[in-house]
Amino acid sequence: MFALSRSRRLLPVVFFALLFLAGCGDGRLEADRAKAESQVNRCADTLDGQTTEAGVYIRPEKPELPEKDPWGASLVVHYSQGGTTETLVVRSFGPDEISHTEDDITTQRVAVNLKGIGQGIKENADETAEETTKGAVRGAIEGAKEGIRNALKKDNDHKETPNPSPEPSAPNP
Repeated sequence: MFALSRSRRLLPVVFFALLFLAGCGDGRLEADRAKAESQVNRCADTLDGQTTEAGVYIRPEKPELPEKDPWGASLVVHYSQGGTTETLVVRSFGPDEISHTEDDITTQRVAVNLKGIGQGIKENADETAEETTKGAVRGAIEGAKEGIRNALKKDNDHKETPNPSPEPSAPNP
């Protein structure tokens, strides 16, 4: 009977110990998630600051980043371009270590740049400058030809016009 009563007294202690341990498991998971969120945001901020003068993201050689999440997997970055915006997404695969599942931790940053537009403007500016130069040269040549024609015409007109005869002088009285 003593053994039975002792086990009955330990039952609530064991029960609360199990509840405590179960609660600690959730607490640990939440702490790991908070750490992963911080890592993902920090990496995204760092990558977001790495751009060219035109605002285009400088991309790492590999999508896997050197930083590991709390579950030991590398953080991953993905870039996408759409019109004048470029998006980067940093992802932790979460505790299940499988991409694109409910427990993934992601954040994104967006940059607006003129990557496509800028190249077109540059090409058109080069072409426009070239055509303008050609036009200026053509205009200068045409202007020179016209100037020579006018000079020759004046010279010919001058030669064809007879010199006016001197006015007869009045007789001397």
